[in-house]
Amino acid sequence: MNMENLVKTANDFNRAEIQKYNPDMEFLYDISLDAGVRLAKKYGADENIVKIGISLMDCKLPEASYLGTPKQHISMSSDATKEILKETVLDANTKENIIKCVEQHHGSERFFSLEAEVVANSDCYKFIHPKGVLYYSSMLGRRFHNFDKELEQLNFKLNEKHNILSLDFAKEELEPYYEIFQKAINKAKSKDNTTK
Repeated sequence: MNMENLVKTANDFNRAEIQKYNPDMEFLYDISLDAGVRLAKKYGADENIVKIGISLMDCKLPEASYLGTPKQHISMSSDATKEILKETVLDANTKENIIKCVEQHHGSERFFSLEAEVVANSDCYKFIHPKGVLYYSSMLGRRFHNFDKELEQLNFKLNEKHNILSLDFAKEELEPYYEIFQKAINKAKSKDNTTK
């Protein structure tokens, strides 16, 4: 399997996993994929590696969430990535780069590559950009049916991803939204019910 085929295989595999366990996640996947392509072009990263990394970074999150072990999704996704890469003709460094894109998508003190950093920053769009935040909040509403729990999870993801942002362009795009949503969440959590 060459690089072009791997891009398609990774995308198809992830979409199949999403459809099997949680179709709601496909919208968020598309947000990060769109962001990843834009960031790859902006920073001169390998667009194919970025696409593969984004496709595989959360490929096992739907299953891990279904099993009640969402925190294990990175190791599960890494294992799945390694299995998929066995069928490729890519060199060892390219394979390692793709694996690191998956393993470092929740951030790293030192990213393995530009592609890994782009993938991690692309993931932030799902939980800071308005399209992602509003869609995710609707998912949380269906999951929890408890406004306080929804706010806590929304706030957690907003801050988790904000702390991962490292690319200047992504920061410029997302920082204003982060401030708006953080202020809105804080107001929603406040006991003060005034509208000012």
